[in-house]
Amino acid sequence: MRPAWARSVLAVAAIVLIGTATASAQAPSFTLKIGVLAGLTGDPAADGQSWNEAVRVGVDAVQAALAQSKLAGVKVELTDSQDSQGTPQQGVEAAQKLVQIDGVNVVIGDFYSSVTSAAATAVTIPGKVLMFTGGTNPSLTKLNAGTPAYLWQPVAADDEQGVALVQVIGEELGPHATINVAARNDAYGSSLAAVFRSQWVAAGGRIGQFVLYNPQQPTLDTEAGQVAGGAPDGWLFIDFCQTFEKLEQPLARTGKWNAGKSFGSDTLNDCATHGGHNYPGLRATQANASSGASFPAFKALFEKNAKHGVAFQPFTAEAFDSVFVAFLAALEARSSDPTAIAGHIVAITNDPGEHFTFEQLDQAIAAVEAGKKIHFIGATGPLSFSADGRVHALAYDVWLHKPDGTAGVVRTVELKP
Repeated sequence: MRPAWARSVLAVAAIVLIGTATASAQAPSFTLKIGVLAGLTGDPAADGQSWNEAVRVGVDAVQAALAQSKLAGVKVELTDSQDSQGTPQQGVEAAQKLVQIDGVNVVIGDFYSSVTSAAATAVTIPGKVLMFTGGTNPSLTKLNAGTPAYLWQPVAADDEQGVALVQVIGEELGPHATINVAARNDAYGSSLAAVFRSQWVAAGGRIGQFVLYNPQQPTLDTEAGQVAGGAPDGWLFIDFCQTFEKLEQPLARTGKWNAGKSFGSDTLNDCATHGGHNYPGLRATQANASSGASFPAFKALFEKNAKHGVAFQPFTAEAFDSVFVAFLAALEARSSDPTAIAGHIVAITNDPGEHFTFEQLDQAIAAVEAGKKIHFIGATGPLSFSADGRVHALAYDVWLHKPDGTAGVVRTVELKP
């Protein structure tokens, strides 16, 4: 039997060990490394630079909140930004740099579905690294083979956008109108075009010309002639502003095309801010990326802190929100391990739970540390991620290209199932 003094020493040691373990449990310690994948040069540069700055501004906001907290052991950093150039091959190489060399836990980007698909398939999902994409192809989240999901879409997918386009065009031109469809032949364009065609015909509408084209061709004169043919009631174009101009010029020369009877995908919402010019009368339908109450505050923060010369673009709210989702999920998981973080994303973006925006990040941090349930409300809205990695938008903005060269939202429609 140990003497009394020995038992006392052991008791004190046990108390110290218990106290140390408790303190450790109460004080998480990890570094969350975030990387950006986006087209930073070439045609996508205007969008890519804005996307990159939205992530940087978000990371700076998290760092500022952490500096005011008692979590000295928790760090969040923008480790690196890599240029995908808007192409799948370069996107894979850029993702490999982020994951294999920089060792990031989270990749935010790309906003091209084709780049996202290639990078996720070859790099991030096999590497068990989280990816938040601006890509809208519905098949992207199908890449998540199991639980947890590693690929997350903080933007409404094209199957929902296709339904919204049917609703908007039907209200404008009538449900039985004949529509000519022209779309870029890639994962984004062909998928959304197919969804629209299926939904439009099912609703009683007719499809005249259905043209998929390669935007990298030197000229699109032949395709423009096809798109203009048949005297349709209206047109739907699915492209990016920089490459749509290549189709629009020969289309205008046919004398048969009317921009006032034309509709565009979300990426044609305001071409003047994307390095091109607008087409008076054209209307584009985009998931409402500014439905969150904190969107004006995000816009103000971006315009105050973003790199000089980088224009604010509403769609970058998706990138901005992704920073906070990743951080708060990591904080709840008490780890920067992507698998652990993935297991908490649904929990911190759905009810029940006290609502917090990025403007109350300090309060959200305190709530998580107190073991309380939270629901992060993004600048884009409630988010409400499902376990398959998708959000579901119910509101869509209709943008109008105006005669003075500007564009703006003329109405917001509620999506009818």
